[in-house]
Amino acid sequence: MIRGLKIVMIIFGAVSVLSGLAHIFIPDQLISEACSAALLAMAMVGVSFVAGGVYLIIAGTRDIIRHIYWVQFAILWAILSVAGGLYSVMRGYVTFEQSMMPIIIDAVFAVALLALYPWRAAKQ
Repeated sequence: MIRGLKIVMIIFGAVSVLSGLAHIFIPDQLISEACSAALLAMAMVGVSFVAGGVYLIIAGTRDIIRHIYWVQFAILWAILSVAGGLYSVMRGYVTFEQSMMPIIIDAVFAVALLALYPWRAAKQ
């Protein structure tokens, strides 16, 4: 189970880094029409995705129990990303078709991380 959690952490970190790099270097392909302030905001979001993703990869390659707070961070990040995406759809900022892939990907990672979370070992 720990090995599976490590693999999910590394994959989630890699996906986050790639998403962050896309937000930084090709933001016009992620959204259609945006002003320069929106492109700057996307780059800053991209920077945070890269930073968070790098640390998820690092935590996944080391002792996962010792870095259990990074696992908790990953779970929270995935859940909040799903909530933020669904909120944006409900408010009409985007359509579900526009934000479907990030919502589904983050939901899958949230479920996988929760399923593989070492509940007993984390209590000790």
